[in-house]
Amino acid sequence: QTELGQYGSLADLTGALDSGAIENVIFLTPSNPVFDADGFAEVLGKAKASVHWGLRTDATAWACDWHVPAAHYLESWGDARTQTGVISLIQPMILPLYGGLSELDLLHLLGGGDLPQGEFFPAMGEVKTTLAELTGKADDDSWRNALTNGFVEGTSYKAGELNAVLPEIKLASEPSPNALEVVFATDASILDGRFIDNAWLQESPDPVTKLTWDNAAQISPVTAKELGVYERVIALEPKTPLMRIGTEVKVSKRYETGEGEGNHSPMIDLTVNGREIRVPVLIAYGHADNAITLPVGYGQAADDGRGGAVVSDDSKPVVGYVGINTGFNAYELRTTQTPYFATGGVVKTTEEKYPVALTQEHNSMYGRALAREVSTNTLEIKGDFATQMKRVKKQGMDSHAPDNISLYKPEGSETWSKTELAKKTHLADEIHQWGMAIDLNTCTGCNACLVACQAENNIPVVGKTQVAMGREMHWIRMDRYFASQEHPVEHGHVNHSKENPEWVTQNPESIPQPVACVQCEMAPCETVCPVNATVHTEEGLNSMAYNRCIGTRYCANNCPYKARRFNFFDYNKRNPLIKGNLYKGPFGEKQVGQTPSKQRNPNVTVRMRGVMEKCTYCVQRLESAKIKQKQQQKVNKYAVGKKSHEVAVDRIKDLRVKSNTVKTACQDACPTDAVSFGNLLDNTSKVVRAKGNVLDSVKIIQGADYKEIQGSDRNYDLLQYVNTRPRTSYLARVKNPNEKMPDAKFLGQATINIH
Repeated sequence: QTELGQYGSLADLTGALDSGAIENVIFLTPSNPVFDADGFAEVLGKAKASVHWGLRTDATAWACDWHVPAAHYLESWGDARTQTGVISLIQPMILPLYGGLSELDLLHLLGGGDLPQGEFFPAMGEVKTTLAELTGKADDDSWRNALTNGFVEGTSYKAGELNAVLPEIKLASEPSPNALEVVFATDASILDGRFIDNAWLQESPDPVTKLTWDNAAQISPVTAKELGVYERVIALEPKTPLMRIGTEVKVSKRYETGEGEGNHSPMIDLTVNGREIRVPVLIAYGHADNAITLPVGYGQAADDGRGGAVVSDDSKPVVGYVGINTGFNAYELRTTQTPYFATGGVVKTTEEKYPVALTQEHNSMYGRALAREVSTNTLEIKGDFATQMKRVKKQGMDSHAPDNISLYKPEGSETWSKTELAKKTHLADEIHQWGMAIDLNTCTGCNACLVACQAENNIPVVGKTQVAMGREMHWIRMDRYFASQEHPVEHGHVNHSKENPEWVTQNPESIPQPVACVQCEMAPCETVCPVNATVHTEEGLNSMAYNRCIGTRYCANNCPYKARRFNFFDYNKRNPLIKGNLYKGPFGEKQVGQTPSKQRNPNVTVRMRGVMEKCTYCVQRLESAKIKQKQQQKVNKYAVGKKSHEVAVDRIKDLRVKSNTVKTACQDACPTDAVSFGNLLDNTSKVVRAKGNVLDSVKIIQGADYKEIQGSDRNYDLLQYVNTRPRTSYLARVKNPNEKMPDAKFLGQATINIH
């Protein structure tokens, strides 16, 4: 283990290579100093031997004498420590597909060890030895416990003494409009540039700006005004009372520069550390004033003259199809003295504009209580916390819309019934009825669910041009809303003659909300499909029959949640990342080779051009769980020694999938456990604990075992007044503001005053 103080800096390495003190150098991924450190390529040429180990041949790999293909971390043994010091173990899921070496394999080999062969993994031995040295426990039980848990308890660092380091902390000079602070931040998608060739991440929108396939300078509205770019980027939406009932449309901003392919952002010349680059600029609400955030890692290669490596020479491609012409190289502004932030930045406006691909071009809820929240503080209009919680279901339009009267029987159709129980409950399947609840209190808008869904369900990437046209294929749409109250509340009413301080309206709350198909029980899409390509299953799913779909897109028009996606091109067959390739049809280049086919989930149909698709609640996982449950029950029943015709099977108890054993891909990937999914007929499932007994038929099915569950007061249906009866519901966000802070009375009110 190397202590932090024993590491050298990049400047030390550069000096040692330049002076000849170091003759041989090995680069371990994800280091790419030839790209992110100016002038490093020249000193690297002075080394006698240089070796690069990595997943891809980046700029540093081509500058070295040797490149060793790396094994992916899912193919490798390894260990790591968290920021708090907890020891974690890395275990391989599969053997290396292409014979790559892990980091430990390479170091073991250089130390005189052997290469991994068959079931011999020298890296595992190194991990086991290191774990024993760090913990002092070399027994097999400790090793097995560490493998099972994935980490070792009691290995976190001791807390340091804050008072000891406070005197050494020096504040940087205060930034101003003429001397901005420039923050070099890792990108939400590609981190520091190591994932630039990952198309799933490139097409995953930035959580704040919703930008894809690029980076941009992010500034606050106040700074944008001071720099003279605000009016070119932003126009305020109308702020008029709704229906003259005293509720104001929330302050929000709309991009004035066009929509879709016509959406262009102005470019600025940013100078800092004596260096200059030209980048597009976007407004980031809540951003600190007199500061610019610039994500790093982009701009590694281009063929349009914007910078980075020139890819016209295909002999040394530093990126693949995915990474070409994406973003701008922010590393050009960094120095070894200012690796994370620099002061004294100067901005000059230009007349140039740059096309940007945004997945969300609106920031407001337009007076609709979509992503709801309440405050633990007592509010003048809405009362205390308990009162606010009781009114979660009655926010927005739901506060005054009349009760829905449906022409349809809820929860299914009597004509589907196969048993007497089904006829009483109007359910075609009294064993499983699936549902989901998404907790906005824990959702951070990180996009993990979006990417996991894409991987699980063979969802294609479409490229920047198609995203700009609104043709992205993500089944989960990560909405992000900004909201603030422009006028103060006085004596129980909104006072439109006064305005809240500008720092309130210019720093609105941000609320993320993931939206996919909500599996409506009374789905508007089903009634308009002329070929019955979208139908309701016996278990309550709104299902797609891809081979029936003729692409009328009536269903997408009729979906109030806008959760359907249409294949305008054969994205899975033609390479969408080659410029103009999609428009060539059968003459375009195909995606060939084993890698695309190995990436795809064999349990999910690969869709083609002209087909509509959407969230399926990962139906392939549901069917797999049902099959496993039947197999296990068969084993259990036969284990008692009875003959098959003597075995009695309780359809509901024996064939029902066990509680919380089946998970959707988004639920699996969510780092904050914001997604609950399960059987609405099973009282022990997490989703019932969140939603309550939402199906009227539960009491009939459970009989004497029925136990009423109220669920959370925060549970509500999206667009409930439309009467689609969605199976996916949301739990409202609760804000707990510090009453001593000046913004306390403005928090937790994003939707509470909407009528």
